[in-house]
Amino acid sequence: MAGLEGLDMLMRNLESAYTCPVQAAKHFKLVAEIALASGQLSRARRLMQLGNIFKIQAMARWYNALPEGEGGRGKRFEPRLQVEYTLAVTQLHAGLQTPLRNVARFPASSPRPRIEIHSICNYRPDPTSQTGETCHLLQLSVPNHRAYAERHDYKYVLHEELPLPDREAHYSKMLVIHQAFLSASPPDWVFFIDCDAFFTDASTSLADILQTYGASGSTGPHFLVAEDPGGINTGTLLFRRSEWSVSFLEQVASSQFAVAWDQSMFFWEILKHGLLGVADQPERLQADYAWPAEVMLVHQAHMNAFVPPASRDWSAHEWIEGDFIRHFAGCPWQEPHCLGLMRETAKYAEQRLKS
Repeated sequence: MAGLEGLDMLMRNLESAYTCPVQAAKHFKLVAEIALASGQLSRARRLMQLGNIFKIQAMARWYNALPEGEGGRGKRFEPRLQVEYTLAVTQLHAGLQTPLRNVARFPASSPRPRIEIHSICNYRPDPTSQTGETCHLLQLSVPNHRAYAERHDYKYVLHEELPLPDREAHYSKMLVIHQAFLSASPPDWVFFIDCDAFFTDASTSLADILQTYGASGSTGPHFLVAEDPGGINTGTLLFRRSEWSVSFLEQVASSQFAVAWDQSMFFWEILKHGLLGVADQPERLQADYAWPAEVMLVHQAHMNAFVPPASRDWSAHEWIEGDFIRHFAGCPWQEPHCLGLMRETAKYAEQRLKS
């Protein structure tokens, strides 16, 4: 397919892409339009999602360069490109998103998998994000995570020390999962949950989620992650202990594609072998892009429901009562509205865990 080889070269030389991300975004959009015209809707969608990451990088760079005060007022970043990306990403998501399934209960007669829940709650003082010495999340989400784990007899591991102490906490999540699998007594599955996410449906077990998405047996997917219009959200991750998972986590940890933090690192490692890799297996381009068999996309209601404003700004699924996990992506605790909503969520979840 025209244009894919150029994108493949671009992703192999990220420094060039970072030099002019707006051109990278335009290139991805052009090739996505070719894929769309060829009837390859899934490939077009993934290309637009990757291009959108570069568009966001370009927009952030543009915004940071604006003059302060009146000089920057009224200016808009590439309005046509913005509109075209927003429409394409949301429309493709609406037509191709993972359907919502009914939760299937794990059979009581079957041996339950050994599952560990891991979380990182490490927030260093940072004046740029208004992060002080005290992080309220430790008093809100950690008791929620611990109570949920106790209810379902899962081991809960809270990480307050980072494997990568010089980087932001989210760059360590793939490493703590990797370490759990290489431990002396490794679990069958590791569920990672961000410190700003809460279990809100106590009756649903992680084994139920595995059952719902065909991963409860010895075969099936190795990695479950919630999708959103922009690709995936890595605020929650569910990994099977396997050689594939260990290798995949190592690849993610060494990825240089950190434009959108750990999310773009995970996303690109999933996509890179089938979306653009035309040299080694050109026959793949004869059919539409297919997600790797080891990876299962999960509806947000089952792993990663958002709160406003992010749910509305990103045209994503917004948490409703009965959803499994409420994640405050794009709604930091430093903002009074978000902190108030987190406190309400913690109280709501505590009542459900006691019932």
